[in-house]
Amino acid sequence: MAATPMTDRLAAPPTVPSPTQADEGAQLFWLHCQPCHGDQGQGLTDEWRTQFPKEDQNCWQSGCHGTQGKDPPENGFVLPTAVPAVIGATSLEKFANTQQLYTYMRAAMPYEAPGNLSDEEYLAITAFIARAHDVWDGTPLDETNMAQVQLRAPAERESGAGDATTVPSNDTDTRSRVGIATAAPLLGGAIMLLFLVVGGAWLWLRRGQ
Repeated sequence: MAATPMTDRLAAPPTVPSPTQADEGAQLFWLHCQPCHGDQGQGLTDEWRTQFPKEDQNCWQSGCHGTQGKDPPENGFVLPTAVPAVIGATSLEKFANTQQLYTYMRAAMPYEAPGNLSDEEYLAITAFIARAHDVWDGTPLDETNMAQVQLRAPAERESGAGDATTVPSNDTDTRSRVGIATAAPLLGGAIMLLFLVVGGAWLWLRRGQ
């Protein structure tokens, strides 16, 4: 009986002849997300870390991404004590739809370099995660349709659980980045309204002269 070939879980996913948005997202997830969030989106579990080279299995040790005795290396970063799953029945409960997920990722991920990817790359990763949650129908995600692709059940949506500004982390810098990204459109609208009011008043005074 032939031995079952071992799968290299650290290897890039296979390519396909005509990749969809989600297929492209799978490659980007492997490159930017998989080391911390797992090959199956399970998070940085003890089991997943056993797939790393032995010297890299303790992600929080000194000289890696931890604070045990000294700071991480130059250009390194301190890893949170827990990295959540992004695929699975109980994952992404903070997000109602792919629009909220995309907004969060664009402001706060990758953890070591937030906002470092293009909008198209963030959309592709969002599509990959949506496909893994069985909520993506193959239509490319964009700003016009992301809010309609729900990640949570109707009962959960009605309860009000989840918010685009809710950050599944206790990291203050991450919360600030997401808050700024969420507030920017509101601030822009307020400035535009003020401009219209002032401009209208100026025109009214000119007519009265």
